[in-house]
Amino acid sequence: MLNWFYSSSVWITMPLFVGAFVLVSCLIVVGLRPVVHRFVDDTKEWDRALAHVIGTFGVFFGILLALVAVSVYENFASTRQATIEEAGDVGALYRATSGLPAEDGEPMRQSLDDYMHAVIEIDFPQQEVGLLPEASDGQVDEFEARLHQIEAQPGDEQAEFNQVLATFDSFIESRRARIEATALALPPLFWLVIWVGAAVNAVLIAFIAVRSARLHLLMAGLLALFIGLVIYVTADMDHPYEGAISVGSGAYERVLEQIIDNPDQ
Repeated sequence: MLNWFYSSSVWITMPLFVGAFVLVSCLIVVGLRPVVHRFVDDTKEWDRALAHVIGTFGVFFGILLALVAVSVYENFASTRQATIEEAGDVGALYRATSGLPAEDGEPMRQSLDDYMHAVIEIDFPQQEVGLLPEASDGQVDEFEARLHQIEAQPGDEQAEFNQVLATFDSFIESRRARIEATALALPPLFWLVIWVGAAVNAVLIAFIAVRSARLHLLMAGLLALFIGLVIYVTADMDHPYEGAISVGSGAYERVLEQIIDNPDQ
C-alpha cells in the first residue's frame, strides 16, 4: 500500500486520499445527524457545551498537526541540505586532487567519477523505494585507500594534500547523513494519534445540531478537505526520497556535468 502511495503520481494519490477523507467525514455526518436530532432536546445548550469541547480539541489537534508537519519538513530540508553538501564536497574533492601528482590524482578523480554515476544511477533509485544504498561503497573505499597511499612532500604539495583530507572528512559526514535519511520516518504511534484525532474531529463536527443537512455537509467537507491536505502533504514528505515531494539527484547531476565532465570550466 505504501509503495503504491509513494510511487504513483501526485495527481492520482492526492485526489484519492483527500477525496476519501472528505467522503468518510461526510458519511460520519450523515450517520450521526439522526442520532443528534433524536437525543438532543435543547440544541442551544448542546451547541454551547459542544463549542467548548470542539474549541479545546481543536487547539490540541491543530498544535499536533502543526508540530508534526514542521518536524517532517525539517527532516526533509536537512536531507536536501545533506545531498547538496555531499555533491559540493565531491566537486571540491575533484578539483583539489588536481593539485596532487598526476599518478596519484588521476586515479582518485576516476574514482570520484565512478562514485557520482553510482550515486545517481543506483543509490537514488534504491533510496526511492526505501532501501539503504550500498552501490557506491566500493568507490569510497577505493578513494580512501589511494588517499592513504600518498606521501606528500613538504610545502605546496603537503598543503594540497591536507586540503584533500579535510574535504574528504566533510564528504564522509554528508554522505552518512544522506544515507541515514533513507530510514527517516515518523514513528507509527504518531500516525495513530493523528488518525484518531482526525476521526474524533469528524465525529465532533457531526455532533453539531445544524438544521440544514447541506450546510452541515458543506462545513464538514471543507474542514475535512483542509485537514486531509495537511495530512497528505505530511505523509508524502515523511520519507524524504519517496513520493511527489522528494529529494532527488539533481545536485549530483549538476556537479557531474559542470565539474567532472567539464573540468576545464
